[in-house]
Amino acid sequence: MTWGSTELGRRILLGRLYYIDDEIAAVRALCPSHFLLTELLLPALEKAPKARIVIVSSKLHLKSKALDLATIDDKKKFGIFDPYNRSKLANVMHARELSRRLHRQGLHHVSVNSLHPGVVNSNLSRHTLLSKTPIRQLSAPFRWFFLKTDRDGAQTSLYLALSKKVDGISGKYFADCKLASENPLALNDQACEDLYNYSMEQCGVTEE
Repeated sequence: MTWGSTELGRRILLGRLYYIDDEIAAVRALCPSHFLLTELLLPALEKAPKARIVIVSSKLHLKSKALDLATIDDKKKFGIFDPYNRSKLANVMHARELSRRLHRQGLHHVSVNSLHPGVVNSNLSRHTLLSKTPIRQLSAPFRWFFLKTDRDGAQTSLYLALSKKVDGISGKYFADCKLASENPLALNDQACEDLYNYSMEQCGVTEE
């Protein structure tokens, strides 16, 4: 199957996951790779003496105004930024709901937290106008001054994975190595549960 790079890239950016069987796109779902990978690793993590799950989201999740599962795959609802913002909101909701489920099962040794890494001077914009010369050259001083380096952008992820200061903390959202306020939508227990169940269904994952 031949994919148009622009369309495929856009859909991957928005958090879509494609299953390709021979040359047929068998399943298309709003199923971030974070969710599926976490579910596949959970059995091993649950058996470990101690485990931490770190989900990279973005502060752009705060911009999301709604997450309607009935229209989540409707192309008419696609804007320039809204789908990406919603996918980042889904990351935060995933962390919170998974933490609640693990807690109910008595698996307190497994923690789940999400984070905003900061705005990093990476190659994420390589297929946008920002990567074009002379725009990239003109913006270089501003990017160097205002954006984080790769090393700086990794600090909150490393903090959540390694620091003793977050022992016993789960289901929270962090930025700059400290607790941060999440989108109020992510604090809705029923919405988080509904999204989790929807993601399980779309990924073809069943609870044991």
